[in-house]
Amino acid sequence: MNTEITIHPRLQHCGLTTGNLDGMLEWYRKVLGIVVHARVNAPAGSPFRTVAFATNDEINHRLSFFETPGLPSDSDRDRHARVQHIAFEYRSLDDLLGTYLRLKKLGIPLLWAADQFIQTAMYYQDPEGNIVELNVNNFDDDWAVTEQLQNLPAQLHVNIDLDKMIAARKAGAAPWELHERAVAGEFAPAASYELHTSRW
Repeated sequence: MNTEITIHPRLQHCGLTTGNLDGMLEWYRKVLGIVVHARVNAPAGSPFRTVAFATNDEINHRLSFFETPGLPSDSDRDRHARVQHIAFEYRSLDDLLGTYLRLKKLGIPLLWAADQFIQTAMYYQDPEGNIVELNVNNFDDDWAVTEQLQNLPAQLHVNIDLDKMIAARKAGAAPWELHERAVAGEFAPAASYELHTSRW
């Protein structure tokens, strides 16, 4: 039994509180494709009434939702310490861009999107105001991304218009070319994203 060296556990799941469990589960089903494996009553004396365990992969649960009926959303959350966002990674840029189009069709609004040098990412807000990042690596593998993270440029975020990027992709541009063109500012949005909302 090792008692001297730090063991590095893997991040397994995140827990979220909600006053609207059904609404949250439906949003995450649409956005991430989650499946609820269990929905149970909380123990007596708990501050929660119901707990749901959900995942979108082989792990038993990636997200747990703790419902307290009537729990208000924090309209002043940007002034409070909190989890800033949770992120999910796609295997290809086409998967990311296709997801953007699918969610747009479902009426789920995009908060903002950016080329962040190591990755291309887009951000959404769930019904409780939590930020969900969906991303894809811009480099070949995780080791390459880690190496590049240690050598980031002075400006990390280059905001992008995903519709412009999709048009270029459909015209035949390869993913790496799209990254280079994004960094060069070719896909800049016509208007700035509103990042300083009461819920950001």
